[in-house]
Amino acid sequence: MMEKDTPKETEVSSNQVAKAAIADGKITFLTEDITFDEIQKLSTLVLTARKMVEEYFGVKTTFDILICKGRWEMEVQVMSRREGRKGPINGNRRSSTNLRGEYYDLSGSVGITDYRLEEIIIRYDIAKFGHYLHEMIHAVIVKDYPQQLREGLAWYFTLKLTEKHRYVRPQYPAWVERLYISPVRKLAQILGDDDFLRDFAVGRASLEEEGIKDEEIQDMFLPAELFYSKKQKQRD
Repeated sequence: MMEKDTPKETEVSSNQVAKAAIADGKITFLTEDITFDEIQKLSTLVLTARKMVEEYFGVKTTFDILICKGRWEMEVQVMSRREGRKGPINGNRRSSTNLRGEYYDLSGSVGITDYRLEEIIIRYDIAKFGHYLHEMIHAVIVKDYPQQLREGLAWYFTLKLTEKHRYVRPQYPAWVERLYISPVRKLAQILGDDDFLRDFAVGRASLEEEGIKDEEIQDMFLPAELFYSKKQKQRD
């Protein structure tokens, strides 16, 4: 029978694997309820997702990865990051909020991204590979885009990069499809070029949204507060 690692041994192993696997950014294991084999597996998932994002977008993700386990550990991370979450005003739209998902309930989340601290938090006990990939895509998308546009772009490219391996995709509710994925899918069809949309996502290309007549797409460029207020009124 294998003897269970003590917390001290787990911490040492975590640091060793993180340093070996991740050159840009580090992995921190917030939970002690994890085995060395799980640490190695998670480090491989992080490295694979990071490499996939870098190769596709041509941009490195340098956000640190925080690994937790269970609903309560994730809730602690969400609650501790709610303070000071508003980003500064930038032109006629509010720049990125510090915490992805500010405008909807984050309880039960599998992954969240904190732009201010440049950290990605993953609940490893229920996360699929697609969750790691999705949050890392968020980390390279232009932070000054409205939240709903960043969400839509991140979901669109998560689905695109996992097209051949759909079983690794995160599950998502119908409202994610309606609010985020559908408008960006329409935008991609209008542009007719995923390479341009990819470059737009990371700031290498610009887009004049005023020339796009589709209201659903135009809404993606509204200030986040206005967007979510409008969608709430439409639902009511």
